[in-house]
Amino acid sequence: MYNGSHARAKKHSRIRMNKLAILFIAVVMLIGAVVGSTVAFLVTKTAPVENKFTYANVTCAVAEKFTPGGTTKNNVKIQNTGTTDAYIRATYVVSWLNKDGSIAPVPQGTIPNGYTLSISENPDKAWTKGTDGYFYYLTPVASEGLTDGSLVNCTVTYPENAEYTLSVEILATAVQSTPANAVREAWPNMPQISGN
Repeated sequence: MYNGSHARAKKHSRIRMNKLAILFIAVVMLIGAVVGSTVAFLVTKTAPVENKFTYANVTCAVAEKFTPGGTTKNNVKIQNTGTTDAYIRATYVVSWLNKDGSIAPVPQGTIPNGYTLSISENPDKAWTKGTDGYFYYLTPVASEGLTDGSLVNCTVTYPENAEYTLSVEILATAVQSTPANAVREAWPNMPQISGN
């Protein structure tokens, strides 16, 4: 009898150990399957992501019309040629040129004898003149958009055998419209913008 009860106790312990070993092996296999499939998914499904950042480009260009013969310049507008909305300011410089293209020694603001000159600043009232002499367009211009209204219109008549030709050069600059304080930092003399 003694042998029998001892043998039964050992047998019961062996079954319990087998169940624990099977449970442990099952858990290890389950963890291995989860980790393996996750690694396989990451290896086969993900590709490197390339981040491309493009900087805003802020540029502008003058768009103007001339009459045949070049005696009238009108419809002077500025185009936002950049990639973001921008504020624009512009001015113009009048000078007389010699036949070789150099600036003639005509005093600023005077018209040579025999010539007539008519200049109309901001005829459409689309621009606002600042205290620094620049004309400001107070609405942001969209990329590839144009300002409204002409900055300046001018007409010249030349005498026969003209010694000089008129040059009205348009100077324009642009500043991004966002953040809102960018234009104030760049152009502190800009007239008040609505909402600023």
